Amino acid sequence: MAADLSFEGCNFLRQRLVLATLSVKSVRITNIRANEDDPGLKDFEASFIRLLDKLTNGSKIEINETGTMLFYKPGLLSGGPVEHECNLQRSIGYYLEAVTLLAPFCKKPIRLNLKGVTNDRYDPMVDIIKTVTIPVMKRFMVDDEGFDLKILKRGAPPGGGGEVMFSCPVRRNLRPIQFTDPGKIKRIRGLVYLFIFIAIF
Repeated sequence: MAADLSFEGCNFLRQRLVLATLSVKSVRITNIRANEDDPGLKDFEASFIRLLDKLTNGSKIEINETGTMLFYKPGLLSGGPVEHECNLQRSIGYYLEAVTLLAPFCKKPIRLNLKGVTNDRYDPMVDIIKTVTIPVMKRFMVDDEGFDLKILKRGAPPGGGGEVMFSCPVRRNLRPIQFTDPGKIKRIRGLVYLFIFIAIF
């Protein structure tokens, strides 16, 4: 049996867990903020780990008392209908970025309902994922029917209240693409959103 992959620190936590899941390799991460005043995993990182657990079947997750050590043995990507309440320290985009990499390889088509903050200043807004990430990913799919991101409600920090529905079919094989022609800029679009608006007449 292959030895566990070993890393130190909190950098690239999502990427390490996503790649471990895709490659079905166990990973051990130590010294997570070990020398900081508030050591260990943050609440939003623990929330992401819980989401991974929901998306997989048979995963083994161990975290020590201080949260400075994480062991993750990934199970099989199961997919299906999943609901998750995202931690409000990070926006839904933080979670969705990672899920889009896993979704095509699930056993069943995924229908993921995420609730929390849709727009903040730190993570990609759900609008960016909808207008940029989703169209790019569709190019890799032979058939993109059922691949969609719907923004049901918007939510701002600190209260959240936003909700999105992400759907993705099962695609074991992806189509290789080559971007050799940069093309031309056809249009520039902007997006304005308001959460609280009081009209004064």
